[in-house]
Amino acid sequence: MGDVAASVVRVWVENTDKSVRARYEPPAEADRADRADGADGAGGPPDRAALMAALEAQGWAQAKLDEQAIAAFLLTCHRDGVPAEAVIGELVDGYFEIDIDADSLTVRLTLWPPEGGRAVQPNDVRIVLAGRGIKLPVDEPALAEAFAAGRCDDLPIVHGTAPTRGTPARFINLLEPRRGGAEDDRARIDLRDLGNLLLVQPGTHLMRRIPAVPGTAGQDVFGRVLPAPEVADTPFAERLNGVAQDANDPNLLVATVAGLPSVRARGVSVNPVVAVDAVDMHSGNIAFEGTLRVSGDIKTGMSVRVAGDVIVGGTIEAAHVEAGGNVVVSGGIIGKSEGPHDPASAVARIQCKGSVHARFIENAVVEAGTTVTVDSGIRQSDVAAGETITAGDPAVGSGNITGGRCRAWHAVRTGTLGAPAGTATAIHVGLNPYADAEKAALEADKRRQEQEQAKIQQLMAFFAKNPERATPELREKARATLFKYTRDMLDTDAHLARLTEQLHPRPDAAVVVGKKVHGGVSVTIGQKAMRVMEDMPKVELRLVGEGIGVVRE
Repeated sequence: MGDVAASVVRVWVENTDKSVRARYEPPAEADRADRADGADGAGGPPDRAALMAALEAQGWAQAKLDEQAIAAFLLTCHRDGVPAEAVIGELVDGYFEIDIDADSLTVRLTLWPPEGGRAVQPNDVRIVLAGRGIKLPVDEPALAEAFAAGRCDDLPIVHGTAPTRGTPARFINLLEPRRGGAEDDRARIDLRDLGNLLLVQPGTHLMRRIPAVPGTAGQDVFGRVLPAPEVADTPFAERLNGVAQDANDPNLLVATVAGLPSVRARGVSVNPVVAVDAVDMHSGNIAFEGTLRVSGDIKTGMSVRVAGDVIVGGTIEAAHVEAGGNVVVSGGIIGKSEGPHDPASAVARIQCKGSVHARFIENAVVEAGTTVTVDSGIRQSDVAAGETITAGDPAVGSGNITGGRCRAWHAVRTGTLGAPAGTATAIHVGLNPYADAEKAALEADKRRQEQEQAKIQQLMAFFAKNPERATPELREKARATLFKYTRDMLDTDAHLARLTEQLHPRPDAAVVVGKKVHGGVSVTIGQKAMRVMEDMPKVELRLVGEGIGVVRE
């Protein structure tokens, strides 16, 4: 036990609990004590300065002091005139905590300075790190900075390396025109360019596949290797028509026949073009794997089903047209609106996986996988698009959408929306109109693929138990089939993940009107709805906060 005397106050530290104690003896008793230990007994009751001088002399001025205990001790010394003793504080050692992030990629240090006690040393931290099994080296500059400052809070001092995600295989459409800079949703588009027919010849380069680039492995702070996530090295799609992989470059898809290319997600098909004067009672209904070019009209009641595009020089009346590619109509799409007729065949029905472009749409049901574009207007029709619907040119206020319903995932754009008479017109944007149906179909496909995969696995298990029953050809065929189903299921899972995202409101969805919105129009963006009660001038509507707001007038 060490002690020091200043005036008539003494301080010392109890080794058992490191408490700091102080004792005061009045002068007479102090004289007797002085004869015993040789201390200077001069002076009266101590004040705070004398007490702090005694602590400073011993090196305990930075101890964790109890101010209330000190005040009570000094008051007793001055008031009672009898010896007084009290615990006035304690020596607290510096201490630290080590935390490891949940992903084991970072070790963090929290350091507290001492209060009169022993300070933490850098080597104390290193010893604890070693005891916790940390294998990676300490960030010495960070550790030195922390100890120079005397304290820190959640300071990273050991850094692991997260695995990097690779790049899945990508497919570049070599037929798309190159565009400079970012696309501007408000940029003016020359709609005449949309009607150009692109034909290819044998040997034309159609699509390039960029193979997957694997990621890099990481390492956590315990020295364990963290493997990089697997990336899909997806091949070109199967069952592509009129194309083949280049003999010298298997990642390049080229045309093998002359015709009209139809771009898919993982490939391109080239469809031969069939030309007819008209689709009517003379030609009959048309169905084939290719592209149809009609010089005149597709008449009421007729049916067209093709795997490629449909290019019509005239109009499409109340007919049914299904296309695996695009539908381009130089005239309009117009169903019956007056007179006696069968309601089931009264409207024109257009379904395609690509885009629809026409002069106008009236009394029709149109479903396009990508975009719907009309030069003038859409009237009393039900139109859906996987991306955008554009009627006219909103930038100059031309075009109109009157009556019916328009649904698009990204945007609906027109010059005028609704009609002065308050004709009910419904606009829906922000949700993919096909996502629910596509998701259900994909889930059914996945169940079928799982069943087929299970059958092949059972067959391979049978071959393993009965090797005499399987020829090398059968084994190889079973392995190839199992690989195909596994790959197909990975593709299905990826497609389902994309569709699941499309079931959530798209944040950049918009309704853009270049001239006027009439009363009677209802607008739904995502899951938020509003009804326009009075005419509005040109406007752009988007999701703002918790509802639909005007972002540009």
